[in-house]
Amino acid sequence: MWGVSIFQSLSLLSDQAGSRLRQSTHQQPLLLVAIATVAGILIDSSLCQPGVSVSPTVRFWIWMIAIAAGLLITALGSNFQTSRGPRYGTAISAVMLMLPVGALDHLWQQDSYQASPIANRLDDQAVPTIVEGVVDRPAVLRRHPMAQRRIRQSQSEWQTQLEVDIDQMRVGRDNVPMLGRLLVSVGGRCDHLRPGDRVRVYGKIRGVGPATNPGETDQSDFYERRGLHGRVEVDRTDQIQVIGPTAHGYAFSRWIAGIANRGRDGLLDRLGPQTGPLAVALVIGQRDFVDNATRDQLLVTGTAHLLSVSGMHLAIVVMMTTWIAMLLRLPMPMKIVVILVVCVFYCAITGARPPVMRAAVLVSTLMFGIWMRRPGQAINTLSLAAIALVLWNPLNVFSVGVQLSFMAVATLVLCSGHGRTGSAAVDEAIRQEEQLTRLAESARSRPMVTLRYLQSIVAQLLWFSACVSIVSLPLVWHQFHVVSLISVPTNVILGPILMIALASGIATAAATMIFPAIAAVPAIVCDRSLALMGWIIGTASRLPLGHAWLPAPPTTWVIVFYVVLAATLLLPSGIHARRLRYGWIAVWCAIALGVATKPKPMPTQSIEATFIDVGHGTSVVIRQREQDGTVAVWLYDCGWLGNEVGSSRDIDLSLWSLGVTRLNGVFLSHADADHFNALPGVLRRFRVDRIWTPPGMLEEPEPALVPIREAVAHSNVPVIEMDDRHTIVHRGIRIQVLHPPPVRIDGSDNANSLVIQIDRGGQSLLLPGDLEPPGTGALVRKRRPSPGGVLMAPHHGSLQMDAGVVLQWARPSEVVVSGGQRAGRPEVATMLSQYGAAVHVTRTDGAIRVRIDQDGKIEVRSWLAQPW
Repeated sequence: MWGVSIFQSLSLLSDQAGSRLRQSTHQQPLLLVAIATVAGILIDSSLCQPGVSVSPTVRFWIWMIAIAAGLLITALGSNFQTSRGPRYGTAISAVMLMLPVGALDHLWQQDSYQASPIANRLDDQAVPTIVEGVVDRPAVLRRHPMAQRRIRQSQSEWQTQLEVDIDQMRVGRDNVPMLGRLLVSVGGRCDHLRPGDRVRVYGKIRGVGPATNPGETDQSDFYERRGLHGRVEVDRTDQIQVIGPTAHGYAFSRWIAGIANRGRDGLLDRLGPQTGPLAVALVIGQRDFVDNATRDQLLVTGTAHLLSVSGMHLAIVVMMTTWIAMLLRLPMPMKIVVILVVCVFYCAITGARPPVMRAAVLVSTLMFGIWMRRPGQAINTLSLAAIALVLWNPLNVFSVGVQLSFMAVATLVLCSGHGRTGSAAVDEAIRQEEQLTRLAESARSRPMVTLRYLQSIVAQLLWFSACVSIVSLPLVWHQFHVVSLISVPTNVILGPILMIALASGIATAAATMIFPAIAAVPAIVCDRSLALMGWIIGTASRLPLGHAWLPAPPTTWVIVFYVVLAATLLLPSGIHARRLRYGWIAVWCAIALGVATKPKPMPTQSIEATFIDVGHGTSVVIRQREQDGTVAVWLYDCGWLGNEVGSSRDIDLSLWSLGVTRLNGVFLSHADADHFNALPGVLRRFRVDRIWTPPGMLEEPEPALVPIREAVAHSNVPVIEMDDRHTIVHRGIRIQVLHPPPVRIDGSDNANSLVIQIDRGGQSLLLPGDLEPPGTGALVRKRRPSPGGVLMAPHHGSLQMDAGVVLQWARPSEVVVSGGQRAGRPEVATMLSQYGAAVHVTRTDGAIRVRIDQDGKIEVRSWLAQPW
């Protein structure tokens, strides 16, 4: 009986879901077309993945045959019908046609990108060259990532990025024709260059290398989405020369670039050092001036979209335009034309980003419907925008920004009707009840009516914010490793302030170009509004339990979330469907948290050291697992040369890929910035039990240590100074400090580096920091470790240090070099291997993982050759 009852219930749900699906297909036909187009792009993309790789020619004929079949079905579609009556010829035809059209579009654009001659000439090694071409995008100006270091060298604090469509390249001593697009980065201001300028560039060219660390995103996908084949690094502005006349067809782009530059400079000049960059991001869409700390605050409070020009910003601009048109009493046709012109202008000046383009299509379709006096379907219009964007650039399907943009709008459209039950009789009863409620409200006093009205608006905004936050949570978590619990109220509070800031920011930029004398008034309003927004965001980011940095859930589990959630939308509206939906969200989150934070497996009673590729610097993740399944994690050093902003991104991603949320401790070897400057970021994202340093390290008068001391004080992590008298014993692992002695050795910080030794199965792992003489002499007078272990090369494998003495003393079988371009030179490997050790360099091998099991067996793997 139970089986029959369950079967009948499932059959009923299936019938109801089928009915909803047929209704949706009839009312929103473009939704099916959009889904088919995206499916075609995804299928073609999967056919060119490693291990599957179907040749472009075979894929081309597959999709051409599919289109022919679709055309045949379209011709016969009027005769197709199901046994239940409704005809499906049109729906089937749409799917059969648009799926291969989407696939062919992806194939054509991918083949065009890869067929560019320059694509096969570049690798990740920088090579001096000269290229000539045309600037085809507005220049992007930003603060130089190494601004502090460059100022000390009397160099510009600015960096300019240009996208250049090249047609010639120096090969040997000759200029040869060469087609492709390059990202040119130059130290200094070159924002006077406009689209259409023909330039000659002297610099170092390189391609886009693969991800070199676990957890990293492959940058080649980002470059391909922008149509870029590589990049050119230029030291000085005089190495970019304008040659020849301006190319044809760039007049509008040059005009827009000039307006954007004047607006940007006006905002930066008239607003404060903190609010100016926010205003530029908010009004013009240039986020490069916003510092990393502010970006982190925006991310953890779920408000990053407020300063990323999107559909919300265009909606506010359209609303302002509508109000002005109403004040001017423009007729409806003129009002529509003005709104459309403003949409085009705002899209152009903000760089025509996909979220803005999506909003522009929505507004344009709405205006066209008003003009033609035809009602519009929100989902249909959104689907039209999706079709336009993915056909323009199929790789938009894989853009997180595009995904979040469409997801947010679709969620708002669907949740705006959350009160409907699906029953006409019940909906009518609710409507009558609402009329009675409004009648009762009309008898209240005016202040009470206003108060109740404001309460209803706030409640509705909280509902919308909660829906968008919950639906986007899996994707945000997966991509950015953060779960924001404070985002719902923060977005509601900031909404009105954002409107004021954007309106006054646009007025400031416009006044700067038209009538500078009056720009001060809106600038003050914009400055105060953004300062208030910054204070609210900063306060929200510091609230306890307001957010959590976490390892990402698996991609497959994220896809499952959205598939099941979409399936629940096919169920009849009502309390049972809502309970099922909310229950699924809760169950998914609980499982995702358990899966994401589960430590990555490793052999029992073994130790593992992962040398992260951080360029010229050091960061080693040490893990140890005992028989009870517990995994202890330590970090030895965390920094790299040029990390002036204190980023810890590479380290964070590597730790999250291992399921790490807590570090048992962090060892800082000495007071060189390339060994500790990422510590503030690590302390913000991970729970750290303690920090070990050599004696007196944090008290040294090194300017780079100031933010370190502040971060340590803010996080309240205990700092323990260690010397060669100390040993750490934790769950069977023994970490012995070999250096420095209690009394500081005469010499540099390098000579007093913290040297640790970890033993397992009769073998040793030695981490010596930047040890150099006279510290080297003190170390080799210690008891020698057993031969055949693993040694991290002192001082990044420098040829200037006396590494041979340490090699003879340690007698390792494996040597790992954590270093940048200099460490990758052949003479480094030759020098380190002269005593028989195998040499592994992060510069050439990517991240390197070393495992020593309980029997002393050593396994070494590199991320580029054998990813794990």
